Amino acid sequence: MTRFEEVQMKVAESSKNYLEVFNIQVFIEQFSLSRESRFSLTLPDMEEPYPVSASVSFIYDVFQTGMSMCDELKQEEENALTDNTLELDILVRLPMMEGYPDIEGLLREIETLYPETEPVLIVKELFGAGEPSKEYEISYGYDVEVGSPLQTDLLDGIFEELRSILDLVYEKTRYHIDQSWYKGEDDTSKGY
Repeated sequence: MTRFEEVQMKVAESSKNYLEVFNIQVFIEQFSLSRESRFSLTLPDMEEPYPVSASVSFIYDVFQTGMSMCDELKQEEENALTDNTLELDILVRLPMMEGYPDIEGLLREIETLYPETEPVLIVKELFGAGEPSKEYEISYGYDVEVGSPLQTDLLDGIFEELRSILDLVYEKTRYHIDQSWYKGEDDTSKGY
């Protein structure tokens, strides 16, 4: 089985071909020593705060981690003992704004253009001192074979598709972002 660090490096390389990586985190569970790697991504040339972003994560449980470090084990024995499938979880974060466009319509469009993703809409309702607000996220995933060597063309395809989905989300929400984030701001481009 491919080592955790090798998978992380391949995911980083493929993601950088299509998107901007602005954060990489590795979590190690204290008792089981399972490892999770999470990449935070956005479209190239975007400035903070990123209107649209995504996170891509995968987990190696303790058994997979141990098996990936055991060099003496023969390949046939390893394949018999382990599941070489990696679950790549993708979460697309829609921008926070007022007057959302038709989110259900956006989800249907993503389902139509990218049917293999089988996207799920997640709605988080936030309650605070002011008006309640909602956060929207679109979740989907892929099972990737992590035999040796890891197929980089498959990862490239996944990140190219993610780039297209982020482009679509940004195009469909750009007007609402401008209205929600920048309304009332003076136009400083006129100069003084």
